[in-house]
Formats: sequence, C-alpha cells, structure tokens
Amino acid sequence: MNNNILTKSTDLGIGNVTVGNLVEMMRGTPPPTWEQTCLDLDKKLADSRQHITQLENRLRALWDKLEGERKCHLEHLRLQEEHLSEIERENERLKEQNKRQNEAIDSLREMYAKEAKP
Repeated sequence: MNNNILTKSTDLGIGNVTVGNLVEMMRGTPPPTWEQTCLDLDKKLADSRQHITQLENRLRALWDKLEGERKCHLEHLRLQEEHLSEIERENERLKEQNKRQNEAIDSLREMYAKEAKP
C-alpha cells in the first residue's frame, strides 16, 4: 500500500486539478502560464464571436429571403383574387346576356307559333 500523499488523487486543489494530477503535470509537460491560458481563452472567445456573427448573417439572409417570398406570395394571392373577381363579373354578365337571349328566343317562338296557326 502506497501512502505517499503526493501521488494520491484527492479533491484538494483548484477546479479539476487534484494533488495527483498536479504531480503528473509536474512530471510531464509544464502547464500553460496564466498569460497563455488567457490568450487561448481570448482566441476561443474571438472565434466564438466570429461564429455567432456568421450565424447572425445567415439568419438575416434567410429572414430576408423568407420576407421576399412572403411578399411574392401575397402579391400572387392579390392577383388571383383580382382575376377571380373579373371572372365572377364576366360570369354574371354572360348569365344576364344568356337570360336576354333566351327571352328573345321565347318571344320569337311565340311569334312563329302564332303565325303558324291558321
């Protein structure tokens, strides 16, 4: 049984660094300096900000595209409604014309029927 306190992993230390981890770190590559850690974090932060900016730009582009498609769709609907109204008006006009023609035909039939009877 090894009772060397420097090689035992305990919860003593800062963050995830335990005494055992500290000993291992001292045997291997030296840990980064605070300055290097700050520079690394600053670079990661800048990369994250750039990624966020790219995502925001993509979102704006998609929103603009969607807005353009919405306007186009609304214009298409408006034109369809206008055409439908024109068709309905023309249909009513043709019904009225057909009614007048049927009345004229009926009166001609009556006239010919009277003339045909001796």
